[in-house]
Amino acid sequence: MPGAPVGQAPAPAQVAAIPAELGVLTPPGQLVLDPSLEYVRTSNNRLVFRGVEIVPGIQLGVIEASDADRDTGVANISARYGLTNRLEVELRAPYVVRHDRITTLAQRDETISRNIELDGRGIGDIEASLRYQLNGGRNGWPIFVATARAKSPTGLGPYEVDYDEFGVASELATGSGFWAVESGLTLLYPTDPAVIFGGLTYLHNFGRDIDRDVGGAFVGRVEPGASIGASLGFGLSLNPRFSVSFGYTHNYIRPTRTEIGGTDQSSQPLQVGSLLMGWSFRLGERLTLNSSFEFGVTSDAPDVRIVLRTPYRF
Repeated sequence: MPGAPVGQAPAPAQVAAIPAELGVLTPPGQLVLDPSLEYVRTSNNRLVFRGVEIVPGIQLGVIEASDADRDTGVANISARYGLTNRLEVELRAPYVVRHDRITTLAQRDETISRNIELDGRGIGDIEASLRYQLNGGRNGWPIFVATARAKSPTGLGPYEVDYDEFGVASELATGSGFWAVESGLTLLYPTDPAVIFGGLTYLHNFGRDIDRDVGGAFVGRVEPGASIGASLGFGLSLNPRFSVSFGYTHNYIRPTRTEIGGTDQSSQPLQVGSLLMGWSFRLGERLTLNSSFEFGVTSDAPDVRIVLRTPYRF
């Protein structure tokens, strides 16, 4: 097992394709500028029957169907700097572009169809993080890295947009609207020619008082649910310049509590699971081309997430 300083072990070619938040740290005194483009596609089809069924095939009531397609593009710029051979700081600023298309169909005495298209663009939630390597990976031990991250509500929150009398937003939010902090622990275990990686995270959102009318309902205190996440996978170096990675990530998001009209309501918990796949190619001594893919395997997960990164080391 390697015992060299951070950024020298495991070998860069082994871990280049590993997700950025799980990889090795930046060596001391070095700056990495990491621009990226991200695309997320989410679709949802729903069929609801409100009424009674007399006999199979004969229903009295209302049938409602909805089809929602959501596209999100994010341009990120992040900078990482190695303070010591065990400590790294990072700052990340995103610009978000969103487009939603929602079609609803209601079958009553006659068919009623409604199409809604919403857009949103602007600065997202700026994040700052610290990562610290806890050990040197000697005597057969894996390398452990602790992470602390803070997210600010700099983007336009979901309760800051305008709503009509039906509670339909006139534009889309570009941020969560809440402060959040995250703690995590990452594991890296080199076993030539691969590196096994894993991670545990806990994200806490700080609630706040909204105190505004949304579609005729008064929204008071909102407490977003916390998120518990885990990931596991491996990165494989195929040659000194090209590497690939495969893994799985899962997040359990606790219910969000919302005060509406003086009563407390809770959402359903979410299970967000995705398969991970990535590759990395070194274009030069300082520039690398990385691409990662996430494919949702649970109903609450986005269909696909694609990230293209070009980290440059100064």
